[in-house]
Amino acid sequence: HFMAETAKILSPDKKVLLPDLKAGCSLSDSCPPHLFAKFKEKYPDHLVITYVNCTAELKALSDIVCTSSNAVQIVESLPKGQKIIFGPDKNLGKYVAKKTGRDLVLWNGACMVHEIFSQQKIIKLKERHPDAQFIAHPECEEAVLKMADYIGSTTGLLKYT
Repeated sequence: HFMAETAKILSPDKKVLLPDLKAGCSLSDSCPPHLFAKFKEKYPDHLVITYVNCTAELKALSDIVCTSSNAVQIVESLPKGQKIIFGPDKNLGKYVAKKTGRDLVLWNGACMVHEIFSQQKIIKLKERHPDAQFIAHPECEEAVLKMADYIGSTTGLLKYT
């Protein structure tokens, strides 16, 4: 649903079709807006950055909405003393924190598809395909990212050669 919501927000005069009204997303589901609002209340002096793959309701609780391709740059553009909550994806948040050297307060959400990729599975695949390059999205767990030949946003992965 979040992609259809985002499309409608960006193009309110356009007709947006959602073929499956029950379509869902484990990442979006991992961050119920009412619980995130309570989490946010614990950190009143923090700026809230959320990853675009979330509901419109969660975006409304945010100060900044980022993508996987601009999350690092957005955090780097903020003053060093600015306190930040990052959600809903903890893995992307950890990646951004590591790349920027910033201490981020992370919501404990994740995408089940990206969490399926385990270090053990990657080791087995590398054994079967030793010459293959392994590329990963920053929503993967840190242990998986450490094994990657390249880490990039969705666009970055598509452009990688």
